[in-house]
Formats: sequence, C-alpha cells, structure tokens
Amino acid sequence: MFRLFIELLKASKENSSLSSDELAFRLTLTRGTVMHHVNKLIDAGLVVPEHKRYALREHNLQVLLDKVKDDFERSYDELRKAAKEIDEKLGI
Repeated sequence: MFRLFIELLKASKENSSLSSDELAFRLTLTRGTVMHHVNKLIDAGLVVPEHKRYALREHNLQVLLDKVKDDFERSYDELRKAAKEIDEKLGI
C-alpha cells in the first residue's frame, strides 16, 4: 500500500491522477490488488476517485494529514456525544 500511496503522491505533485491499470503497471501488481489497496485508502479518506482515476485528496501532504486529523476529531466528537447520550439513558 505504501508504494501505491507514493505513486499517487508523485502524480499529485504533477497535478495528475492515475487509473488502476496505470498503478498496476507501475507497481507490477494485479489490478485486483491495486483496487484492494485503493479502496482502503479511499476508506481512510486519503484518496478520492476522479472519473475512473484516483488521486490524493489534497496535493500537499501536510494539508492532507491535517484534513484526516480533522475528520478523525469530528468522528471522535460525534462518538463521544453518542456515548454520553447512551450513558445518560442507561443511568450510568
């Protein structure tokens, strides 16, 4: 997955995106393997699909990490609020 991320980072620096076939060719992996890893990166909020191509969510790596951190903190806050409501309903 790291090598795939690096290829997407290189493409990002060129303001470009890559198809799963291009990634598979560059990394000498099967398209299925590439898609498995791409989907994990999409789920993690690092990669976005763009017309059957894939790109990093942000061109700047520091900005990307800051956005992922913001996403995590927002999710954490929502979970914490839900946990508080559940505790209150259960009288804990």
